[in-house]
Amino acid sequence: MIRFLSLLILILSFVPAVPAESREVKKKPPTKVTSSNYFVKKEEKNFSLLMEARRFGRGEVIFLRLTPKDKKWINESYKVSWLGKDVILTKWEKSMVAFLPISPDTPAGAMTLEIVSKIFFVKRGQKQYQIILEPTKFQVIKKNQQIKVDEKFVTKELPKETLDFIQECKTAKEAAFSKQSRLQFNGNFKNPLEKIFITSKFYVRRDYNNKQGRPHGGVDFRGKTGTPVYAIQDGVVVLARKAYYEGNFTIVDHGNKIFSFYMHQDEIKVKVGDVVKQGQEIGTIGSTGMSTGPHLHLGAKVNDVLVDPLSLIALQSIPESN
Repeated sequence: MIRFLSLLILILSFVPAVPAESREVKKKPPTKVTSSNYFVKKEEKNFSLLMEARRFGRGEVIFLRLTPKDKKWINESYKVSWLGKDVILTKWEKSMVAFLPISPDTPAGAMTLEIVSKIFFVKRGQKQYQIILEPTKFQVIKKNQQIKVDEKFVTKELPKETLDFIQECKTAKEAAFSKQSRLQFNGNFKNPLEKIFITSKFYVRRDYNNKQGRPHGGVDFRGKTGTPVYAIQDGVVVLARKAYYEGNFTIVDHGNKIFSFYMHQDEIKVKVGDVVKQGQEIGTIGSTGMSTGPHLHLGAKVNDVLVDPLSLIALQSIPESN
């Protein structure tokens, strides 16, 4: 077993970027985006490996590309596992791609990527690569900065019909996130709004009405009621309905167990089964459900792991031409 990443060539490019947290970014017209992401490249004997991530930290997504040296090998059988869990590989024209999630609760230490292939590794049939988890600190909101919400969202004493509705919403969400489909896209992700101003980051820990809340499972964007919300990537709508906590709620399946979801909308403009394109209007900003004012809550799941959606939007190497 290879204990460290010494066999990989780390290529770190720090080109001045436009942080989504601090500046407004115009969606239209399109502008050239620079990157301060981490890029890991390795030339093996029978293939090349590329990994890109905003950083190798908790809550992030790593983009993986494997390119065989011989084009005919693209049709051979390969298996990739990440942190002990099988990864869905998609074969494109010249390479294979996958998205590797890092849970926000991943323990410190080495993260293992294993590639199994008799073509790539003739003698051993497999090889392991280890990446050390980068330290990650999520924001903790002080008690004197707690959020006040309607008591019905934090109390356990609710009417039976309300509890039944909450369970119905939970079942619908689980069914939506269990969908499995082929990869629906081959380009980079985009922002969900024309103007970006982030008010709450991913996995922030905060209290509601003097009661400890769960970590924030997405990113909040400020906006006026009625502002168009756009799909961040091509996909199929697998949920579009009113939910108790999420308000007007939409989930889009992008394939390979990659989902984006949009909460607290004023209006939903798609229905289940709709095929949507990146940049298509799918709803409008609102303040429905457990919300204190107009905003969009954008979330993402990859292979059943909750991740920071900004880590998907930051990826720049998805198109094969890149």
